[in-house]
Formats: sequence, structure tokens, C-alpha cells
Amino acid sequence: MGFSGNDIIAYSTTDPHPADQEARANDLYGIQMIECGENRCVRIKTQSGQQWATDFLSNSPFGLNTRSDVRRASAEAIDDFGALHSSVAMARTETAIVNEITHRLVLMKTGDSQARIYPTTLSANIATAAGFASSAFDATAVVHPNAHATVQFALKGAFAPGRIITSSNTLGVAGSFAKNTRRPVVIVEDGLYSMGNHADFQGLSDYLKNNANGWLWLDDAHSVGMQGENGRGKAMQSLASHEDRTVVTGSFGKAFGAAGGFMVGPRGFVDAMLRESVSDRFSCNLDVSAQGAILASMKILADPGEYRRLKEALAARLSLFDAMLAEAGIPTEQAGSTIAFRVVPCSDAASAIQIASTLLAQHSLITTPVYYPTIARGRGAIRVSLSATHRLADIRKLAQAFTTLLATNDPPGPACLQAQRLSQETPA
Repeated sequence: MGFSGNDIIAYSTTDPHPADQEARANDLYGIQMIECGENRCVRIKTQSGQQWATDFLSNSPFGLNTRSDVRRASAEAIDDFGALHSSVAMARTETAIVNEITHRLVLMKTGDSQARIYPTTLSANIATAAGFASSAFDATAVVHPNAHATVQFALKGAFAPGRIITSSNTLGVAGSFAKNTRRPVVIVEDGLYSMGNHADFQGLSDYLKNNANGWLWLDDAHSVGMQGENGRGKAMQSLASHEDRTVVTGSFGKAFGAAGGFMVGPRGFVDAMLRESVSDRFSCNLDVSAQGAILASMKILADPGEYRRLKEALAARLSLFDAMLAEAGIPTEQAGSTIAFRVVPCSDAASAIQIASTLLAQHSLITTPVYYPTIARGRGAIRVSLSATHRLADIRKLAQAFTTLLATNDPPGPACLQAQRLSQETPA
């Protein structure tokens, strides 16, 4: 959800932020979504009662999770299969729908690849980490500190501490290390970081060209389904010529509007992972409704005309929001990027909570206040998820509300009086 990667820190249940209580008191926790309407309108229930509001909280950049043909496909999958789920480990058996989904993932990846899907992106990343740590690979991982938290947790669970090197200079460190060992050296990064910047795909390609023992693992959850030819994602598109040493993980819960995670990689890597990954061995099939939704979304994104229409609609909304914030002097780290959310900085946690509360209570706009432990101590922000299905009028309404709330000095307005670009310093 972050600003820069240096601002993002791990969640600690033993050290909760006292602002949580204030957020609860302002109806920002425990919101119940009762009904989804069109154009990201939702009927919600809070402590104050029920109301309709515009959803800038949910992460569905193309709005496929509410699209009627995807919903129908989800229900029809249950009817066609004759059950809600197949509660058996995928290592034992899988549904025919899963087989088609994984086939499409292999086509997106190209080459002699194999794909696996999982109940969550975390379980996909755990299985992948186990593959690189297996006796067949026994790799050393050079991981970027900004890589997604699920990747970091997966690596720590699978690798001995001495086999993980954390560095923002992954190319330099991995390149030097690979020349002094026969062991595989895998660079671990996000394909598209939550700040809006991509990995250095040219540098990563050169790393593989110059090091026969070099490997790549890209968590491309923010890009798959949204970028690249027919939604294959930036990582698979940019590294297609290196499919034999590139592994990609991602989520079906963002652009695909469904649920679950996936891993797709070279067949030899996946075969080695399957022999030793406990995570894969005991991961059950996704529920059939999710499978139906994933497949329907994949077919939509495989239609060049519809995919282009969705991308253009989202881009127009991102551009409008960015332009209105820029005109008001409000910066975001993601401005100008194709990533489908923006993080609007506030002076502190209390300001973020007050602004989010006002947006909901007075403007019927649902957003997310973020503060420690999501970001560094003492900081606050509002996270806004944008979608191709938001009305332009609602985008303007939100931007205008931010302009007013971030500019007023008058009580009882929020303490955040001026938005300012956040520094890159390491959090306390």
C-alpha cells in the first residue's frame, strides 16, 4: 500500500497502533458490504446505519468482479461441476477448469513451462520459495527490500538465513555473487512495485545472459492482467526470451476480479518444486466459483478489443485523478503510472483517519486510511483504488473533496493542512 519501499514495514500484532481505536470510532473498521451496484456503488452497513457509497476501497481495476458475464460464469461453473468445491490437494487431482486455466498461463509465459494455481498468492509464493530452496536447486536468493511482504515471508520460511541477501542493488550483488559460485543465484523482485515503478527488465535480461547460473523470480501481481499482450503482464512480456530461467507469481484477485494466486515457471523448476514443496502438496483446489470467474476473466482479457477498451477506460480515470490532484498541489508517488491505486499523503495517522471519515460521512466515498504498521511511524495517508468502472463524475468528486480537505486550516477539519512528498528515509 505504500509510498516508497523503505516506508513499508511488516505488520506486528504485538504492537498495534492506537489509531486503530480512533478508526473504529469513525466507522472505518467493520464496514459490511451488503450489496454491489453499478459503477462501483455499494450498499454498506456501519455503526451509523446503512447507506449507498462509491467504493474506492476494493482492488478491481477493470471491475471484472462485478461484471455480469463473469458472475454468470462463476455460478454456471458450480452448476456444470455439480459441487461448490473439490476438497482435495491439487497434487492428487484437479478440475478440468483448473487445467484450462493453467494451460492459458503457460501460453502467456511461453516455452516449456508449467503452471500451478493456489488458494492465495501467499501460498503460491511459499511454494515457489520452497522450489528454489529445494535440494535440486539449493539457490541463493538476492531479494529487493521492496519486494512484496508475502515474498519476503516465503523466503524466510524456506531458506536458511545465510542464503538470503537483501539489497536494493540486486543486479550488482547477484552478478558479483553468481561469478563466484556454481550454485544458482536467483534475483527476487516485483515486476511492478506498489510505488508505480517497474523492475529493470533490461538489466535483469542482461544478468541472465551473463550468468549461466542466474535465475529470476518476479512477483507480478500488480501487472498481470493489466499490462502486456492480452494481460500476460510486464514480466512475462519483457522476459519472454528467458522463459527457461524465469519464474512468475501473481494474483487472480486484482485484474482478474476473482480469487487465488498462481505460479508459472520452467517445467524443470516446477517438477523439482513438486517433489519437495509441502505448500504445493497440501494446497487444495480453489472453490469452483472462483475457477469459473478466473476463466471467464481470462477469456475477456484475451479479446484484444475488450482488453484495449478496459485499459483505455482505466487510463482515462487515472489521468483525470492525477491531473486534478496535481492542479491542487497534492503529490502521490504513483502519479503518472498505470498502477490502479494512488496513495495520498497526510501529515499523520490522525489526519488520515479524519479525512477518510469525512469522505465517507459527508461525501459517501469509501477510502482506506493507512498508518503504522502499514507505513512508517508518525505518517498517515489515504489509499484510493481506481477502476475502469468508476464514473468520471465520482472521480472528480473524490479529487475535489481531497482538494478541500487537504487545504483547510479551520477546525474541525483534519490536522493535515498541506500534502507533502514523503522522504525515502528508512522508517524508525
